[in-house]
Amino acid sequence: MICQTPLKYTLSCLHRAVRAFGLLLTLAALPVFGQQIHQLSYNGSTWADQNLSGAAAQQWAISAFFTTPNDQFHVFYGAVESNDLHQLFYNGSSWADEDLNQSTALCEYCGISGFSVDNFQYVFYTASDYALHQMLYNNVGWVDTNLSVASGATALPAGNTLVAFTTSPALHVYYTADDSHIHQTYATDGTNWQDQDLTLATGGPLACQGCLGITGFNVGNFQYVYYLDANASHIHQLSYNNVSWTDEDLTALTKSPPAYFAGMSAFLIPGSKTMRVYFVSGKNHHIMQLSSTSNGKWSSSDVTRKANAPVPDGYAPLVAIPNATGGDVNVYYVTGHAINRLYQPTSKTWANQDLSAFTNGANPYSQLAGFSLNNNQYLYYVVE
Repeated sequence: MICQTPLKYTLSCLHRAVRAFGLLLTLAALPVFGQQIHQLSYNGSTWADQNLSGAAAQQWAISAFFTTPNDQFHVFYGAVESNDLHQLFYNGSSWADEDLNQSTALCEYCGISGFSVDNFQYVFYTASDYALHQMLYNNVGWVDTNLSVASGATALPAGNTLVAFTTSPALHVYYTADDSHIHQTYATDGTNWQDQDLTLATGGPLACQGCLGITGFNVGNFQYVYYLDANASHIHQLSYNNVSWTDEDLTALTKSPPAYFAGMSAFLIPGSKTMRVYFVSGKNHHIMQLSSTSNGKWSSSDVTRKANAPVPDGYAPLVAIPNATGGDVNVYYVTGHAINRLYQPTSKTWANQDLSAFTNGANPYSQLAGFSLNNNQYLYYVVE
C-alpha cells in the first residue's frame, strides 16, 4: 500500500495503513481451506441456508447478481488455492461451479464487482499486478481485458474495493487509485475504454487507501459514488449531473460522526427518489444511515440505536438491500459469527433479527453480497 499524500494527510494515511495491515495479517492467519460460500435466502415467510459447494473461497471477494431473461443466479468469488476467479451459477435446478481461468491471478485482499445486461455479464477485478481487469461473458464465452492498459490509466487500483455499474450502454468502474485519487474507468459503447481522475476533476480531497469501502449507483445517466477521505474519515459523494462531476462532504453536511473504514453500501430505493447510504460509525461502531430525496437535503440517523441492535465486528463489512418493490430496507452485517439483519417493519421504525439460527456460522471477516427479487432476499457469505 502506497500513501502518496501531502504532509497534512500523512499521519492519517499511515494510521489507516497500520490498521489495514493489521486486518490483512488477521485475514492471512485465518484458516481459509474448506470455507465455502453459502446462500441465505428469504421467501417472504421463511429463511433457508444452502451450501453452494464451490471451491474454498477467499472471504474478501464476493459479488452476486441475477440475469434475465434466462433467470439465473450468479455468484463470483476468488478461490483460495489458485487465486482464480470462480463463478457459482444456478440454472433453475442445480448449482454449478466454474473456474473462469482469467489471464492474471487475482490480487489478494482485493474486492470484485459486477453486473449484468440481460445475459451479458461484466465482472471487474484487480489482478496481482494491480491492473484493473474486466471479465466479460458475451453469451458465448468469457473474455478477459486489461482495462488499465486499454484505458491508458494514469494510476492503478490501490488494492481495496471497487464498484461498477452501467448507464446502458456505457460501463463504469470506480476505485481508489495508488495516487489516493478516485478514478473512473469507463466505456461509452462497451469497448472504447477511458480513464478519468474524478479527484482532479472535482478538486475533492484525497481518498483513504486503507479503507474497504467505495460504493455507488446510478439514476439513469446520473451517477453517485461514495468514498472516505484520507484526512478525517468523512464520507464524500461524487455526483455526475450529465454535465460535470461535483464533490460534497456528506459527513459535514449532516454533522454525522466520522466513518469507520470497514465498508459502505448505497442505493436508490426502487420506485422512489430516496437515496440511502449506510456505514459504520468510527465513534461507537453503530450502523448509520444517510438519507436524501433527489440529492437534496441530507439527514443522518443511528440505525443501531433505533433497532436496539448489537454492533458489528470491527472489520465486518455490511451490505444494504432494498426490496425490489421498494419500501422495506434490509441491512446485513456480522457480529461474532452471527449474521444480523436490520430491517424496517414500518417506514419510520427499525428492528433487529439475529439470523444465526438459520446459518452455519459466518466468517467474521466475510464480505457480504446480495440482492432482492420482488420481496425475496438473497445473501451470500463465507462460512467460518
